[in-house]
Amino acid sequence: MDYLTFIRRTMPQHFRTQELQFLVSGNDRLIRESILQDVVRSCREREERLMIVDDTGAAASVYPEILRSFGYQAVNGMSGEFCLYQPFQLTTVKGISKIRQMLATLEYNEKQKGKLLSYLGFIRHVETLRHGGRDFELDPGTLAEYSTVIAAEEKLQELAEAGILDARQQRLLLAKYAECASAAADFEDMLYILYPFIHGRDIRTEVLRNQALIFPTGELGEDETIRSLVMQLLQFGLEEDRSCRITLLILDKGYGSRRCVLNLLKAVPPHVQMHIFSEDIFTLCDAATLAMVLNRFAVRVYSRHLAMSSAEAIEKACGEIDVVKTTYDVTYDRRWRSNRPWDILLGNNKTETYGTAPPEREPKYRREMIMSFPPGNGIVEFMGNTSVFSF
Repeated sequence: MDYLTFIRRTMPQHFRTQELQFLVSGNDRLIRESILQDVVRSCREREERLMIVDDTGAAASVYPEILRSFGYQAVNGMSGEFCLYQPFQLTTVKGISKIRQMLATLEYNEKQKGKLLSYLGFIRHVETLRHGGRDFELDPGTLAEYSTVIAAEEKLQELAEAGILDARQQRLLLAKYAECASAAADFEDMLYILYPFIHGRDIRTEVLRNQALIFPTGELGEDETIRSLVMQLLQFGLEEDRSCRITLLILDKGYGSRRCVLNLLKAVPPHVQMHIFSEDIFTLCDAATLAMVLNRFAVRVYSRHLAMSSAEAIEKACGEIDVVKTTYDVTYDRRWRSNRPWDILLGNNKTETYGTAPPEREPKYRREMIMSFPPGNGIVEFMGNTSVFSF
């Protein structure tokens, strides 16, 4: 029986297949590619936009061929052509909170966060004055215009010459700038890192239904900061738009530093359809956090795992069953008169006892079995039920 047949037989009437989110863990390439193909086919049938975070760093991957086979055009989302999210939104508490989260990813402390927010607030106030009092949202180009003290002084001098500021107001704003100007230099370095991801076409509106946006974060190696930044900006962008149907696929290599993958899994908004394909999901985090991650996915598929600890985790996740074992005992009568040829032939020289032992709890699938799965064989778990399947 294949995994889809098992899901259909287990699924209640009110469930729909397209609402299911898949977690696939294991190093069986056949299972991983087959389920990935089914997910992409389902997305194409529903005309959903597709985003793929490829954190594997694999030079030769099969998913571009799968995308092409279903009419998707692969587009690099890290090429600098697309804006993942515009982070400088100071008009709401939510916007300020996201700026603080982004700064935490860039390892800013609380004092640095406060000073930078004050610096951004200063720029926004000056730009609001320059635009006749209309509310003004910051963008990378505007921020670059305030990168030096001389540039800020020139902006204020222009406002004074235009009669918007008097001499006292100009001095006050210069004093305010002096208080937060130390954040400008560090911010310029941060802006250089951010710029490829915060300008260009909006991914929420500019990506066509036949395009698949690829984020090859695995190519960044062990640069955890930029990998985390890309995934965080992508998450922020997905939170902003609830009107369009988007499916997010996460490809995980199963080893190395993957804190950014864990943060993305925990933070993706519920309205986004998400699937993860991992070489070993059980090496991602500790057991308590992993339980929270697993709960995001209705369908969990496990193929062969090489690590004994991961196989043990799957053994526990799949539960136990009651096993009833029979007992057998034989007693021979060694007395001479009970061992005549006729008694031996008829079995009269022995007493056989059959019994049933009390039920014992044993793993439904043993770790040794999980570690030795042949290609194309795995375990599917859905709504508390499990089954072995094969392709």
